[in-house]
Amino acid sequence: MSKDLSLKDILNIKEITYGEFPEISNLNPRFRTDSQKVKVTLDIQVAEAADLPDFSFIVGKLFRLLPTLKTHQCGEHLFDNLKLDGKTPRSSHHFSACNCRLDIVTDIAHLMEHVIIDLLSNITRMPSCSGITCGYREPGNRFDMFVECRDKNVGWFSINFAADIIRRLLESGNLPKSAHRLLDLVKYLYRNGSSRDQTELGSTTELIAKDLGLKKNEVSSLLQKLKDFGLFAPDQIKTSSPTFN
Repeated sequence: MSKDLSLKDILNIKEITYGEFPEISNLNPRFRTDSQKVKVTLDIQVAEAADLPDFSFIVGKLFRLLPTLKTHQCGEHLFDNLKLDGKTPRSSHHFSACNCRLDIVTDIAHLMEHVIIDLLSNITRMPSCSGITCGYREPGNRFDMFVECRDKNVGWFSINFAADIIRRLLESGNLPKSAHRLLDLVKYLYRNGSSRDQTELGSTTELIAKDLGLKKNEVSSLLQKLKDFGLFAPDQIKTSSPTFN
């Protein structure tokens, strides 16, 4: 990736909102009637001649973090014809076959949609979760994504976390070292009814550490990351693009 682009520039979240958005209900027949959705507007920047990792390599990394991503139904056939040998981190064949920048940013947008869907469905145990990505005519690198979401807090976290891991895969081909532990923690908190108020967790850090097999200072650090990603106070993070330290 070009050094002229920061991590935030690659995927720049402009706005996150929550509601039913009835105007898009007919765009995906899998949307459930009156389902709540999270909407994110974001810009995707890919520099000219950017040295991106191979798409199959990126997806293979995501499959290790999010195994159920393999089962997704994609109308854009995003996961067709992948070469998941793990041996080609960089290749002359980047993303879409025509290798034009518009198709590349569109592939990235659809990939982020699927990552958000997978996070939401697994963290909140949704029996089904559908979404849609809508591209702008102008600017051509801007997208609106709508994903069914039963929990606003988890929706904010899923968007910010998805953006961060995709940025890092595009930049270096690597996931953040703490990604698996962060996911384990957010699932634990949601299923124990503790995903809304960080102030309630101070006295339970030691218990969380014991239950998850972590050190107490690790839990404290991960809780701060969850706060940065909007899990505890999503309304205070309207256009955030946080990243792992």
